[in-house]
Amino acid sequence: EQIAAPANRLTPIPDAMPFDEAAAFILTYGTSYHGLKDRGHLKAGETLLVLGAAGGVGLAAVELGKAMGARVIAACSTQEKVDLAIAHGADAGVVYGRGPFDRDGQKQLSQLFKDACGEAGANVIYDAVGGDYAEPALRSIAWEGRYLVIGFAAGEIPKIPLNLPLLKGCDIVGVIWGNWTARNPDLFQKANLELMDLYKAGKIRPHVSERFPLERAADAIAHLGSRKAMGKVVVTLGD
Repeated sequence: EQIAAPANRLTPIPDAMPFDEAAAFILTYGTSYHGLKDRGHLKAGETLLVLGAAGGVGLAAVELGKAMGARVIAACSTQEKVDLAIAHGADAGVVYGRGPFDRDGQKQLSQLFKDACGEAGANVIYDAVGGDYAEPALRSIAWEGRYLVIGFAAGEIPKIPLNLPLLKGCDIVGVIWGNWTARNPDLFQKANLELMDLYKAGKIRPHVSERFPLERAADAIAHLGSRKAMGKVVVTLGD
């Protein structure tokens, strides 16, 4: 019920923000904002491809991409998840199959991404999935694009042929928000205030799909492990 924490790690919650949305806010939007703004240098008018677009950080990336003026393509494992991402601002979506994929399957997946992004490709790729999805996504990147390594929800760390960034003139960029916040506390607070302004303006809002009481915290973790969760799953304390 109580905790002692460094003051520079704390951000006041706006009066209009419920506690469950506050619990779902900083980690997801902080990660995605740092990735898109500081690491991906996303610009208005560019095309953003988001893998795992219905997850917590993925859905945040969709909303932030739109707020930053990008054309957003949401890639998800089901049409229901794509529909959720479109409801949160994505311009279009694509449903990818379940891996693992053989070489033919990876080629088909790459073509799926290319068709969705258009002839020029994706200027920024936000990949929270990894595994067999990473290389096909990278093959759809635009010249001098930025490929953001966010995480590995597929369960495997991909191996990327280094001829691809050579031929595409692109960057493969790691995004590790936790370490960045510790090294840059002032920038962390500045980013939080910018995110709160976007929230107050109605441009971003966490999608809390499930709420579990503390005594069912294990069920919440199992639900996440099923890969059926959309948006954020929150464990609640008290009433």
